[in-house]
Amino acid sequence: MKFVVFAEDWGRHPSSTQHIFKVIAERYDVTWFNSVGMRKPKINFTDIKRVLGKVKLMMAGNVKAPSDKLPVEARNPLILPWHDNKWATRFNKRQVAKTLDLSSHEPIIYWVSVPTAINMIQLRPQDRLIYYCGDDFSSLAGVDYDLVKASEERLIHMAHNIYVVSKVLLDKMPKHKTQMLEHGVDYDLFSDIKKPHSQLHNLSNVIGFYGSISKWLDVDLLIKLAKARPNYHLVLIGKADIDISALVALPNVTYIAQIAHHQLASFSQHWQVSLLPFLDNGQIKACNPLKLKEYLAAGKPIVSTHFPAVERYKDMVLIAKDHAGFIARVDHAMVISKNPFLDWRTPSQQHVARHSWQQKAAFVLEQLD
Repeated sequence: MKFVVFAEDWGRHPSSTQHIFKVIAERYDVTWFNSVGMRKPKINFTDIKRVLGKVKLMMAGNVKAPSDKLPVEARNPLILPWHDNKWATRFNKRQVAKTLDLSSHEPIIYWVSVPTAINMIQLRPQDRLIYYCGDDFSSLAGVDYDLVKASEERLIHMAHNIYVVSKVLLDKMPKHKTQMLEHGVDYDLFSDIKKPHSQLHNLSNVIGFYGSISKWLDVDLLIKLAKARPNYHLVLIGKADIDISALVALPNVTYIAQIAHHQLASFSQHWQVSLLPFLDNGQIKACNPLKLKEYLAAGKPIVSTHFPAVERYKDMVLIAKDHAGFIARVDHAMVISKNPFLDWRTPSQQHVARHSWQQKAAFVLEQLD
C-alpha cells in the first residue's frame, strides 16, 4: 500500500496531516506533494515572495523531510496555479504523473487536503481517494473560493472516504462516506515537564497564546484584556499576517514572532492561563483548533471565546460569549492556576491522553484495511 499526499508544504507548519503521516510513514511508503495552491497569484510583495519560495523548492527537487528520519519524500513539481484553465490542468496532471509510477499495479491511496489537487490526479480502479477536510474553504482567509469551489465539489463526489475535524464540516458532507477525525496531540511532548523558556523568566501572571495571528484572532479583545489587567502579562507567539502594532505596543505584552513547535510546551506548561481568543466568523465556526488538545496536555487552565467545537470541552475550558465574560474568566483561571489545592492538570491530561497521533493514524489504517 502506497500513500500519495497533497497538502501544505512539508515542514512549513505542523499540521494534523503532517502529524498523522509521520506515524504512517513508519510502516508505508509516503510521497508528499507540497502545496499546489488554492488561489491565483497577484502582483504584490506577499505573493511574489511566495512564488519565489515555490520556485526555490522546485529547483531543489525532491527532498527528505527536514529533521526527520522517516521515509517521507516531499516533491515540488512545477504546478501552474490557474486551476480553472483546462490547459493548465492538463499540464499539471502531466507534471504529477511524471513523479508517480502509474504503470505499476500497486494501489495508491491519495490523501487530499488541498481540493485543487483533484484536477491533477489520475485515479485508477485499484486506487483510493480520501478527502481530509480541516477547514471551511468558503470562509478561509487566503483562499480564492471561486477558484476552489468547483474542485472541492468534484473531490467530494469522487472521494471514497471523507474525514472532517468538526461537526459543522460533518453536516456539510455526504453522510454515507464521511467520518469525524478530530485532531490528535503529541501527548508526550506537551505533557512531559519541560524547563520554562528563557523568555518567561522574570514574568509573572502570564497569559499566553500561540498560533497563526490572522484575521480570525480577536485583537480588539486582547487589547481590552491587556489594558484592563495591567498586572497580567500577555505572551503572544506566532507569525502575524495582520497589523498588531497597537497590541504589541502595550507595556504588558510580549510578542515572539516564531518558536519551533517542539519548544511550545516550555511556554504553555509554565504560563498561568492559555487563551483561545477567536472572532465569531465562518472559519472559526467550522474549525477545531489543533492547539486546544495541546493546551489540555500542557495542563494549564484555558479561557476561550465561544465556537461550536469548544462546546464539548466545557467541563475543562472556561468559555465566554462576550469580551467582559472573557476577561472575567481569565481572572477565574488565574486563581485556579495559582491555587495549590486545585489539580487542574490531571483531568485535562487524562482527557487527551487517548487522542495521540498514533491513535489517529491507527484509526485511518484500520478503516483502509
